[in-house]
Amino acid sequence: MATVVVQQQTLRHSTPPPTSISPALNLSKNQCHAPSKRLPAYPADISLASQPERQVATNGKNAQPSSLLYPPDGFPQVTNLPPVYSIDAETLAAALNHLASQPLPDPSHVFPWLHGLHPENQFQTGFFTNRKRSLRQIPKCWRGITVVKMGGDLSKARVKGAVSLDEVLSPSSSEFLEADPREGFSVRNFHIQTAKLAPLSDIVIYGEDGLNHIDILDTAARIASAQHAWIKRNYTEPKKPHFNTFILSG
Repeated sequence: MATVVVQQQTLRHSTPPPTSISPALNLSKNQCHAPSKRLPAYPADISLASQPERQVATNGKNAQPSSLLYPPDGFPQVTNLPPVYSIDAETLAAALNHLASQPLPDPSHVFPWLHGLHPENQFQTGFFTNRKRSLRQIPKCWRGITVVKMGGDLSKARVKGAVSLDEVLSPSSSEFLEADPREGFSVRNFHIQTAKLAPLSDIVIYGEDGLNHIDILDTAARIASAQHAWIKRNYTEPKKPHFNTFILSG
């Protein structure tokens, strides 16, 4: 497999977005929004101690990277319906390091899907997929880990790269955010990519010190339900991918 070496780039940011994701570019204005560059100001307890260089795979469109979180058979199960698992800090650190060592997918396998292709946005979809409708398909070559922190300041997150619940889940529901802009045009849309990749990830949730454990369990159940509903809605083939929800213990 031919590869090229590039530096790892994070696909998550730490700035909580508004409750709805707006288009990156209004056609009446010659400007677009860039993603926040604010990074956590405090060292994290769990981090990628040695960030390896990432490789970009030039083939394997349907091959997901391996993950230490799948299958989840070896993890303690916290709830059954929906299934939620427990993970300790050491195992999470190992899983993040393992993920960072996996080859990144070829950009042509995840774009233009990551740009945002809402079916009602004819300008955006027409520009990217006018000749190839297959480009609208959800990538099968990505399996990530999204860490969600409940409560508190994300700049003091204990896990680097953690995002807020509002960045991935619709308020007061068990559905992932609809990230694709319904109108406007942008060839970047970095600000939607956390919400776009969360459904293609195993999700690890943890709470600020003092947060009620019942609230964490309830949120984990909402995320697990959102995962199930998203897979059921977006995949019709018999062999579907499976993503799971974990609660960080300790």
